[in-house]
Amino acid sequence: MTPFFPIRGAAAAAALALCTGAFAQAPMPKLVGEYNLLSSTTVPPSNWGYSKARVSIKQLDDHHLLILLACEWRREPKAVCGDYFYAQWRDDGLYLQDMNTFAMRLYFDPASRKLTIISRGADARQSVRHEVFGTTTAPLTDPALVRRMKREQSNADSKENRRVFGPYTKWDYQENRIEFQRQDVTTP
Repeated sequence: MTPFFPIRGAAAAAALALCTGAFAQAPMPKLVGEYNLLSSTTVPPSNWGYSKARVSIKQLDDHHLLILLACEWRREPKAVCGDYFYAQWRDDGLYLQDMNTFAMRLYFDPASRKLTIISRGADARQSVRHEVFGTTTAPLTDPALVRRMKREQSNADSKENRRVFGPYTKWDYQENRIEFQRQDVTTP
């Protein structure tokens, strides 16, 4: 009589390999593109939001994205406003770099192609800023945003930053996942 334990173990291993292979092949949601600011609000209400902003998301390789942000503050239009982030696609989702992202969350709705950034402020009121961006195909023409977008691209490409922090492929991407709106949810 053949023992069933080795057969069950082999069947379980095959099923796990099949599931893992299918999961690993899940395509990255299509975030690449240009996004214009649709709204910028704060809680409690304040002028600590953006008057205008643009996000550009670029594919770097099969597993990494570059997210560039160019913006203008409502309360200080001439102040520096912009940032860049790297994101890494893994089997269990898309993660932001672990550097300087602890106070923010990103959400993406693939159906409407809206990107939402929620940031916790360091101000005395502990404001929470909520920006919503929608996809656009229009070229960026605002001179201030064009200049700021170029600066963020230059910062992302900086040889000095690469020397100090290492290449983005070696960074940690563990703590802050970009959340995706489920596409299979239907409302009754």
